Amino acid sequence: MSTISDVQAQKYMEAETKRYNTEIKDLRSTNDRTYETEAKAKEGELKRMRDDYETKIANLKNDQEQKLVEIRDRQSKSVGEENMRLQQEVENLKRSHQDQVAEIKSSQQNEIKEMIDSHKKTLDNAKTKFVKEKSKFEA
Repeated sequence: MSTISDVQAQKYMEAETKRYNTEIKDLRSTNDRTYETEAKAKEGELKRMRDDYETKIANLKNDQEQKLVEIRDRQSKSVGEENMRLQQEVENLKRSHQDQVAEIKSSQQNEIKEMIDSHKKTLDNAKTKFVKEKSKFEA
């Protein structure tokens, strides 16, 4: 009897081993499929997150460029206004200087005229005195 029991036990062991191997194979294939599915899902999520990140970076760069352009425009406008104001100030200073020069010329010409007139009067007085003194000696 022991041979039949041994044969049955051996068949039972082989059947259990096959069942165990089949179960392991099924579990491995199920786990592999689950792993692949999860890996694809997570890779897709990572890709989406990278794309979102790159999009946000691009949007921030565009916003910064736009702000920079606006600031440059405002700065250019301010510089232009300051240049115009500077030109007006320079023109006003030039006019003021020309007016001062003209006033100084006019006052100097008046002084020269007065000096010439005074010199002429002095010469005329000296001439008349000379003529009087001369006429005293001649008479």
